[in-house]
Amino acid sequence: MNPSQPKSTADRLQTGTASFVMVLTATVLFVCILVPILLSCALHPSPKVLPYTGISGGDAQQQDPITDPEFVPVFAPSSVVIKPYATSQTATASIDSQYGVLIDAETGEILAKKSSDVQFSPASMTKVMTLIVACENLSQEDLVRKIPFSQEIHEYVTSGDYKGMELGLPVKTSSGISCIGDQYYIKDMLYGIGIKSAAACTYMVVKEICDTEAEFVELMNQKAEQMGLKNTVFDNVVGFDSAGNQTTAEEMAVIMAYAMQSDLIKDILIPRSERYGIKAHYTDDYGVEKSYDVWFESSFISRQEKYPSFKLTSARLDATKTGYTNESFIVCMATSKQTGKQYILVLGNQSTSHSTIPEKFKATMMDIELMYNQYVK
Repeated sequence: MNPSQPKSTADRLQTGTASFVMVLTATVLFVCILVPILLSCALHPSPKVLPYTGISGGDAQQQDPITDPEFVPVFAPSSVVIKPYATSQTATASIDSQYGVLIDAETGEILAKKSSDVQFSPASMTKVMTLIVACENLSQEDLVRKIPFSQEIHEYVTSGDYKGMELGLPVKTSSGISCIGDQYYIKDMLYGIGIKSAAACTYMVVKEICDTEAEFVELMNQKAEQMGLKNTVFDNVVGFDSAGNQTTAEEMAVIMAYAMQSDLIKDILIPRSERYGIKAHYTDDYGVEKSYDVWFESSFISRQEKYPSFKLTSARLDATKTGYTNESFIVCMATSKQTGKQYILVLGNQSTSHSTIPEKFKATMMDIELMYNQYVK
């Protein structure tokens, strides 16, 4: 046949059939490779990496991250962060406290302030951030787990950096039962942190989440950075005085407003006039499981008793966290009786004219009255 002549129909069919077979073969190979990969991904999805929850024993650097696709935190870390801002209507507060700010809890608008952007030591107001980080690293199942009050924790709290702070748990009960080794629910320890400002409760929770206090403090500082706080830094979980434990009135207000998005933390910080009771669990010498009552008294209420005439006319207090080192501190949320709007107030450090603790507590209570009664409608 002349090469210049067109191919016959048979030749064209033969060439087309060969091409079809090649395409079909490539398709089958592709499907055989892709389908197993897709099935593997569907059956074994990438696990969710949990927040750091501590490692029991061994070298932490040699451990893999703890993963659990079912982990749901008590407090989701995607909550809204407000940004305080002043307006032409922002007042200069005439208060005894050296630092103070009153903000709209929803918008961040500053109603009144005094040196609100100046750093100071927040004392036990620090524990609001401690509660935030704890609740973001604990699940609902964790809340009903029991943890022991160990000899290590007792010694750390009573003879270490926390010496002189509120222990919060009995060394011995009236019946002579030592609380070393006794167990408490994690949820109850969270209430001890907020209501009693108890160092023992704080450290027990911290040790359940991280191996060391330093690791937990790192989480607190990471949280502050995530919230956009530029003048807040922590170096301990309870709030003892330190150059490395600082915030401002404005940024403490941001932390409190963030915390109030958690129903659990809000309930923990309610200013209770009645004692809050929990159970301590232990096993007696005969192997019988028993329990006894432990009571937390509100730190805020005990301070208010120093100034019995305390009264808010325009608002009601919803949540409070006090602090005390050499001065008196308070961060609180209140709701306007007239409009239902919520406000955050932070006060820190009284004037040097007060030489006794009752005088400082009274000055703080008077400032709370002044700020809410004068600026909240």
